[in-house]
Amino acid sequence: MTQRQKNRFLSTIEGYLYLAPTMIVLAIFVFLPVISSFSLSLNRQAPFGNKQRYVGSENYSKLLGEFAECFTAEVCGDYGYSLYVTIIFTLGTVPAGLALAVLLAVALSYPLRAMSPIHRMLIFVPVVISSAVAGVLFRWLYHPVVGYLNYWMTFVGLDGPDWLTTKRWALVAVILVSIWKNLGFNTIIALAGVQNIDNSYYDAAKVDGANVWQRFYNITLPLLSPTLFFLLIINIITSFQTFGEIDILTEGGPGKATTTLVYSIFDHAFKGTPQRGIASSEAYLLALMVIVMSFAQMWVLGRKVHYQ
Repeated sequence: MTQRQKNRFLSTIEGYLYLAPTMIVLAIFVFLPVISSFSLSLNRQAPFGNKQRYVGSENYSKLLGEFAECFTAEVCGDYGYSLYVTIIFTLGTVPAGLALAVLLAVALSYPLRAMSPIHRMLIFVPVVISSAVAGVLFRWLYHPVVGYLNYWMTFVGLDGPDWLTTKRWALVAVILVSIWKNLGFNTIIALAGVQNIDNSYYDAAKVDGANVWQRFYNITLPLLSPTLFFLLIINIITSFQTFGEIDILTEGGPGKATTTLVYSIFDHAFKGTPQRGIASSEAYLLALMVIVMSFAQMWVLGRKVHYQ
């Protein structure tokens, strides 16, 4: 071995030694649990104890069968209904959350520019608050007797509903909390995109007689499309993974009204009679859904993004 080869070998060993602590932590807390979870998804585990029986793809077949019941039967299976709730939850949080974020970003860039540091801080506060604290806070706000939300609704002549105990309103209540919780992050990212737009575009549009709406629709939105595309992917992934707010506010109820895919995994793994094989299968199907949706969005919407 020449001196040059020796030095290269020692440099390679040194690099691996620097990486070793990180790789060991990832192996223990990421790679091994992923492998163990996949192995568990191919088995049926006894509710109490560690006894397992290999069932192959039976867990996956059962879940897909429950999903197929939504198309072949009058009533969806539990897994199909959880997917339905997740889709409704996503459709309720993502478009409204992004629309509010863009409007707030434009307001902070122009009408409220003088006070924007204070408003940015107030808008970003919910991001810092943990899901548990946000859930407890909104449990008081949604309280049918002493809650402030119903109290304020009486001033406009409305009767406040039982937000967390009726199927009609429970999912709406969770959607509102999720929008509020993620609004700060979305607004700050959108604000960076709005402030990155060159003012010369707006000056030229004003000379041509474009009004406020025309400038927003024809300049702001197209040039903000890379930021909105990023936020769309992040928010859809986040909505499919929302757990804390649901657990604190409704615990998946009433009935299954707020049982999303993530909460269904938790329900099967840790509540009642544990079915950890089913829960692991649900986790892998959820991961597959997120990956497919992300690539589909990049394939379909990525072409319509204006990067320049």
